[in-house]
Amino acid sequence: MAAGADRLQNGLTRRLGLHSIQGRLTAIAFCFIVGTSAAVGVAGYRLTVNFESARFREHFTLLASYLAKNAELGVLLANPRILEGLAENMLAMSDVRAVEIRDRRGEKIISKAHPGGAEGLESVSVPVVADPMARGDSPFFGPAEEVEEVLGQVRLYYADTGLNELRKLLAARFLLISLLLGSVPVVMYWLLARAINAPLRELLAVAVQVSRGRMEVRASGGALRETATLAHAFNEMLDALARERRKLDEAHAAMARQQVLAEVGKFSMIVAHEIKNPLAIIKGSLDVLRKDAPLAPGMKERLLGFLDEEIARINKLIEDFLVFARPQPPAFRPVALDGLVAGLYRRIRLLGPGIGIESDDCAGAELACDPQLLERALLNIVRNALDLAASEAGVRVRVERRPGELLFVVEDDGPGIAAENLPRIFEPFFSTRAKGTGLGLAIASEIISGHGGGIAAENREKGGARFTVRIPLEEKRVPSAED
Repeated sequence: MAAGADRLQNGLTRRLGLHSIQGRLTAIAFCFIVGTSAAVGVAGYRLTVNFESARFREHFTLLASYLAKNAELGVLLANPRILEGLAENMLAMSDVRAVEIRDRRGEKIISKAHPGGAEGLESVSVPVVADPMARGDSPFFGPAEEVEEVLGQVRLYYADTGLNELRKLLAARFLLISLLLGSVPVVMYWLLARAINAPLRELLAVAVQVSRGRMEVRASGGALRETATLAHAFNEMLDALARERRKLDEAHAAMARQQVLAEVGKFSMIVAHEIKNPLAIIKGSLDVLRKDAPLAPGMKERLLGFLDEEIARINKLIEDFLVFARPQPPAFRPVALDGLVAGLYRRIRLLGPGIGIESDDCAGAELACDPQLLERALLNIVRNALDLAASEAGVRVRVERRPGELLFVVEDDGPGIAAENLPRIFEPFFSTRAKGTGLGLAIASEIISGHGGGIAAENREKGGARFTVRIPLEEKRVPSAED
């Protein structure tokens, strides 16, 4: 439930744009100004309504006072005919619904009302007071004692229909004024937030382009001084980054040239060393063959064998260098796994008939690979094991088929790999043998990586080394002749 509520809140926040400065400022301004306008409007509306209610009641009180003053004679004489005209005049006025006039004893003299009666209506009551002249005031003896003589009571019943209409009109006007007062500042806040948000969005767009490598773009910053200052600082940072990038590119170019020269020098020394020895043997053999002196029995055949062996060695060296210097990209094609393993075993037997070979059942699966390159890589690993093993029987090759991958494991009973050499065993030109070029395992590692696999080297507990090659295998049934 909590996760669903969080997702809903985040969705609403994104839809309302509250993650941006513009959205938040506008939302804050809207809530504050609308809340303030509503509070002021409600307070003003209540004060006005109370004031109008008081004035409305005061209006009917004045009417009742007018009626009481004019009804003095009729009340004094208790004559309904005199009072009837006054009551009719009052009922003709708006919102007056009923009129009652009583004497001093509270007995009703006259009562008139519109249809519906006076039940549930507001009313005002005013006493009917005798005129001072009627109480015996004399201009010669001065005013009589100022004690009001109440002759009766006048009561007006009125409806608040007009007051209700006035309240509705006031409520509509207050609402309209509140909306206007709230909308104008909100629009102003929105425009201000937009003036701030637009340059920030531009800075974000420039940053995205810079992250994609376009270092020539610059931000304008807009019309506000603060955003213009921020954009200026951002542009200065880009200029500094561009200068540092040029310097870094120059340093990398210089380092690359130095590295190339170092690799060329290293390559030249290895080539010179590896070719010099076979050439010396070839030259010595040719010198012996040129002499007129008779050779010992079998010497000529031995010298010719030396020539073939060293020429093959030089040819192998040149091939390794060409493969490493110009690596051939794999030409992938689907190959039946059992056929690939069988061809690999035939080539391993040519290297050494005594090599131990084990294999799982590989029928019914295909491997997308370059068979020539993959065989070259695996044979390089087997040759490396043969060079280190005590005999051919000390080298064992095992093929394991696992879910989703194919494993080639090559083990030998040689001296193993020194701990300090394990991290460098697949580096180009790294070799612990006097006649090694250090390219066999490096080439094998590149070929296997090109097939999406990996190769690892470790020492066995019983002595010797173990090389494990892992290649992704897509399980796919190969149709048989019976299908």
